[in-house]
Amino acid sequence: MKNLNKITTLSMLIAVAIVLNVIEISINVIPVPGAKIGFANIVTVIVLYMYGFRSASLVTILRVFLVGLLSRSFTIPFWMGLGGAIVSITVMGIFKNWIKLHLISVSVLGAITHTLGQVIVGIYLLETDLLILYLPLMLLISIPAGILIGIIAQRFFKTFNRSKYQRSL
Repeated sequence: MKNLNKITTLSMLIAVAIVLNVIEISINVIPVPGAKIGFANIVTVIVLYMYGFRSASLVTILRVFLVGLLSRSFTIPFWMGLGGAIVSITVMGIFKNWIKLHLISVSVLGAITHTLGQVIVGIYLLETDLLILYLPLMLLISIPAGILIGIIAQRFFKTFNRSKYQRSL
C-alpha cells in the first residue's frame, strides 16, 4: 500500500509539473527570449526532498518528455531543456544529499546549472559558440528564479506535515 501511495502521489505531482510547465510556456513572464522562471521545478524540489534523488529524476525527465509530447515539439529547445534538467537534478541531488545545503541554496544551484546545461546543449546542437554570450543574462535571471522556487517549495513543506515526508531540510 505504501508503494501505491508513492506512485499515486508522484503521478499527481508529475501532472502538476506538466500543467505548470504548459502554463508558463503560454505566458511570457520574463521579456527575454527563452527565459522562464521554471515553476515546474517547484515540483522537482518538493519531490527531491520528499522522496529523494531517484524519484525527483524520474519526475523531472518524465515531465520534460511529456511536455514535449503534448507540444509535439522535440526540437532544439526540447533537447536544451532536457539537458538542463538532467544537469540540474544531478547537481541538486549531490548538494542536497552529500553536502547538505539548505533547500533554497539547492534550488538556486539547480537553476544555475539548468541554465548552464541548456547553454552547453545549445552550443553543441546549434554549432555556435555565440550562445555563450547569452549566458550572463540567463544566469542573472536564474538566481532570483531559483530563490523564488526554493521559497515556494519551503512554504509547501511548512504548510503540509513535513515530518511525514521530508528527510532533511
